Amino acid sequence: MNSPTTWPLHEQTRAKHELLRCYLNAWFPILARSQRNGRVVFIDGFAGPGYYSGGEPGSPLIAIDTLVRHSDFDNLSSTEFVFIFIESDKRRFESLKRAIELYWQKCADGRPANIGVKCINGEFAAVASRVAAEIASGRMATLAFIDPFGWSGVPMSVIRDLMGSDRCEVIFNYMHDHVNRFVNDQRPNIAHHFTELFATTDAEHFEASELSGEQRKEFLRDLYARQLKDVCGFKYVRHFEMVDPRRNRTVYYLMYGTRHTKGLEVMKEAMWEVDPVGGARFSGSAGDQQMLFAPEPNLQPLRKAILSEFVPKTVSVEMVERFVIEKTDFKATHYKSVLQDLERDKQIRCTSNRRRRLTYPQGTQLEFFASREQEGLFGCA
Repeated sequence: MNSPTTWPLHEQTRAKHELLRCYLNAWFPILARSQRNGRVVFIDGFAGPGYYSGGEPGSPLIAIDTLVRHSDFDNLSSTEFVFIFIESDKRRFESLKRAIELYWQKCADGRPANIGVKCINGEFAAVASRVAAEIASGRMATLAFIDPFGWSGVPMSVIRDLMGSDRCEVIFNYMHDHVNRFVNDQRPNIAHHFTELFATTDAEHFEASELSGEQRKEFLRDLYARQLKDVCGFKYVRHFEMVDPRRNRTVYYLMYGTRHTKGLEVMKEAMWEVDPVGGARFSGSAGDQQMLFAPEPNLQPLRKAILSEFVPKTVSVEMVERFVIEKTDFKATHYKSVLQDLERDKQIRCTSNRRRRLTYPQGTQLEFFASREQEGLFGCA
């Protein structure tokens, strides 16, 4: 039976698109300026038909629209932006091309001269292998959004080759629900897909058969994240959990890989836009009902992490910021609120000059120490 050309937009997919939009809104100008009149590439590996059955735009149109409507777009005219959309299904491919043509027709000035779009009808792995060489030779800044329907056709070796350049980043939809059901199936026509997916020649993913529930989920998630680092060479990998609110179960994780602290910082900002409480998980929205108060993040875990890392030391505020960005789920703007609380509680002391109390300009030196209640926890005399 033929698969449908379009399908309904689920709530977790809407959240995924919002995260992508938030990230691209910061990524496009950052990369354009760093390229210095070069080329910036966005790849959508499983592009789809362009629209959902309710008329909502898919990820290709969201990516294009985020750039075209960007408040700073007029200042990015010296950078060439290339969008590569890969779709294997012929009907969806034709629908995607029509959707993009219609989008340009609705734009007052048509397609901007510095935007190029390539729609390719083919399997992701085969097309990506061809594109990889061109990206590597030109050292182009590239973001690959790889959003498959399941667990086949996305070997990690292809991601490694495609994302080999220092300026390449990936957002990969790790389909946990599908993986969890089939990962221990040892039939040859199925098992080889998971060997390719995880790039584990020793079939380490089979260890999941001995686990269940949250342990199994975390084991498989962390295995994939570790392989993105070890196999693909990404220095930083973050994951964002997408839960189907109808079934209250994890459908997939968005896995983000980058080699740059700035990219990590920007992605965490996007994650906190989608999840303003924890920055790592979407489990449903409040619908159309307006909330009286905006949700506030719980900063207690960050407070504990900072104290555990820096008591009893004297460090710069830059070291605290870097720790928060690289080693915690929190974003850069959160740590100053924690420092203010710690200073009020007399658990830190500023040892450098500053104009005002409870401010932490660059170069500020902070001495950390434990309260009496925490002396045992941190091993203080």
